[in-house]
Amino acid sequence: MKKANHLTHAYSQAPWRKQTYLIGVILLFLVCTAIIAGIYLNVTARAATMGRQIQEMQVRVYGYHYLTGDAGENYVPIEELEQRIANLNSQLAYLISYSVMKDRLKKLDMIKVDAFSVLYLDVPGYVERQTTSLAPPPQPVVVNASGIAPEFKESLFDWVVNQVRQTTQFFNEVKP
Repeated sequence: MKKANHLTHAYSQAPWRKQTYLIGVILLFLVCTAIIAGIYLNVTARAATMGRQIQEMQVRVYGYHYLTGDAGENYVPIEELEQRIANLNSQLAYLISYSVMKDRLKKLDMIKVDAFSVLYLDVPGYVERQTTSLAPPPQPVVVNASGIAPEFKESLFDWVVNQVRQTTQFFNEVKP
């Protein structure tokens, strides 16, 4: 029996070797995870780039792509709709510009009126437009720290350190 204990003691690992082995396994797992995540991101980025290039080629070959997929008489391409909206916005901006409005006032023989010469009338039954409040006024937010569970106050680094300590205690308790 003494000889068996002597052999197991001779071939057992030193505590620092067990810790080094455990740290090595954890680091190997983290490196493998990072490599897999990097490969995944690379493949996803390439697929997105290729998809965009295919879309651009389709537009060059087939022309506009349509809203419904049909190229009938009643369907207007998205690009053409966007162009029409931009043109209408620029026309509106031109029509309400200061110089155009001033010319229209001259053509209609309108004059500038000051606020004291205007006669205001009371109309029975008229209700003024109410201002709308979409959100309540901002108030300071008070967070009750006692309501937060202690598990959520611990940082990731502290959690990993605690897990490593528990694992090393487990290995230290095991005897050959």
